[in-house]
Amino acid sequence: MSIDDTKIKSEFLRIKNLGYIENKRSDLNDGAAGNTFEDLLGVQENNLKNADFEGFEVKTKKQISGSWITLFSLKPDHPNNGDDYMRQNWGINDEEYPNIKVFRTSLHAHRWSTVYERYKIKVDVDRVNKKVFLIKADLNENINDRSVYWDFDKINNGVKKLKNTFVVSYASKIIDNKIYFKYLSAQVFQDYIGDKKFIDLIENGTVRYDNRLGIYRTGEKKGNAHNHGGGFRIAPKNIHLLFNSVINL
Repeated sequence: MSIDDTKIKSEFLRIKNLGYIENKRSDLNDGAAGNTFEDLLGVQENNLKNADFEGFEVKTKKQISGSWITLFSLKPDHPNNGDDYMRQNWGINDEEYPNIKVFRTSLHAHRWSTVYERYKIKVDVDRVNKKVFLIKADLNENINDRSVYWDFDKINNGVKKLKNTFVVSYASKIIDNKIYFKYLSAQVFQDYIGDKKFIDLIENGTVRYDNRLGIYRTGEKKGNAHNHGGGFRIAPKNIHLLFNSVINL
């Protein structure tokens, strides 16, 4: 499929020419730029496994930013309610709301991460059993919890949205105390490398897993536990490793 034959190219150029556009979402939502862009495309916000627009998964990144891009969110296969298991067993009490635990980490397969200076956690790819584990250990790296995992098949189902991916770079500024976004450039990624190579990228640390189990700080749900969705992420400089074709717009 040629990008010149797709509607997404003409729609991106249309939105780019609009200049700065007011954010209509919560200013505290770190996905507001992406949601605003998708609103302009006419895409309804979704967490489904099908692509967002015209067969493309749409993602945004801030200009001159090294922030990692979420490829997809995925709850563990085991145990049941695995996110809550990690919050209760691996998290710490929040300073503002001590009755609620929070658990925010970035975890890799090629090295241990020291978490809250209390223990260590890493990703472990088990090719024999075809599972990706999160393993917890004490500070001396003696493993004491290996109960959280995803099956390879579940991860590969999550990656299906990446068959064609459209990454938009944006800038932001404040005008009259309101946030505005301007969409500057885009990259089109096509011809996904395949499931086995994705597992390889997890194993060598190119793709990491982030937990984002926090608390609502504002709004009607203020003070309640919040699950922003743990996800597999990649640095913007490495996203091309997932595809065989890259086109700059």
